[in-house]
Amino acid sequence: MAAVAPAGGGQPPVSVAHLIYGLGLGGLEQLVVQLCVRSRENGIAPSVIAFGPDGPMRDAFEREQIPLRRIDAPGMSLAALRGIRQALASSGGQVIHAHDLGPWLNAVAVRALRPSVEVIATFHEQRVPSGAIRRAAAVAARFSFALVACGKQVQIKIQRWAPAGTRVPLIENGVPLTAPIAERERALARDRMGIPGEAIAIGYIGRLDVIKGPDCLLKGFLDRFGNRRDVHLALVGSGPLERKLRECAAGRSNVHFTGLVPDGARLLAGLDIYAQTSRSEGRSIAMLEAMAAGLPTVASALDPIREIHSDGKTALLVPPSDTGAIAGALSRLCEDVPLRRLLGGAAREAVQQYSIDNTVDAYVALYREIACNARAA
Repeated sequence: MAAVAPAGGGQPPVSVAHLIYGLGLGGLEQLVVQLCVRSRENGIAPSVIAFGPDGPMRDAFEREQIPLRRIDAPGMSLAALRGIRQALASSGGQVIHAHDLGPWLNAVAVRALRPSVEVIATFHEQRVPSGAIRRAAAVAARFSFALVACGKQVQIKIQRWAPAGTRVPLIENGVPLTAPIAERERALARDRMGIPGEAIAIGYIGRLDVIKGPDCLLKGFLDRFGNRRDVHLALVGSGPLERKLRECAAGRSNVHFTGLVPDGARLLAGLDIYAQTSRSEGRSIAMLEAMAAGLPTVASALDPIREIHSDGKTALLVPPSDTGAIAGALSRLCEDVPLRRLLGGAAREAVQQYSIDNTVDAYVALYREIACNARAA
């Protein structure tokens, strides 16, 4: 097990258990890995509790020597709650850091069984609870130290349904800020995706799900570039839409499906344009990574995306689900190399404020505040 760096002032480490649903390969899970590794360097003793399905992120947690407990049970079941409680007892968890609505409701239920544990939750999406879930969330908020928003629009949504007096801090998602892409990295990434070296490469990285809009991206691409050999599209990821997307692209040699790729962000090096035509967003890790890679982006003109992208300055923003506008924006970037360079350079500069270091520092400060309050009580 990796050693935990001593906390500032000789204070004992703060034990934080991250509670997530499943071990799928997504931006949320990769962010949790970063939080664990980097907070450990700042006096935090992290662990991860995952209920639900197993998945490829197990290897990432084990590789980083992050204690992991997987509970093979559905959320809000007696088996899940018992498993979470046992994991907290074995790790000495002082804080449960739940990620998104379902894990958060489970965390609050466990707190009723283990009152010494404080609960915080981070909301990575704009989901607004309704009906019985909303009533349960209102009660759960009163037993939580804070409900953290990953972006400004997510914060606004939480404040609309959370009871008055709920603490809703803004801690924006961040990513590692990498060095400029080397030519060798570009060649390797293109080889992995099957894209010819001389072609213009458009790519998307993420879950192939309706909410992320890869169907809109594919249709817009095929309508404009379906018969061209000099422009290629790579869809990196997997999900419930994959079969349908593959059927739509059948026989098109300029459309590539990679399936799940554990280090998918490395494939950004092989792209010329990033595209993410989501129907809804919170604060996309993949989009921030594309900015850090210096890529111009075509994206939906959603309020959370406008928080990080400026239309015509770092990206071309289009109406959600408008495949004609998507095709037009992609075509404009394919034809205008200086515009690609201008938007990509501005994106790389703009993303500097979304460093993972800033994100980790804010969470470490919150964890320590909780620990100090507990010692003072």
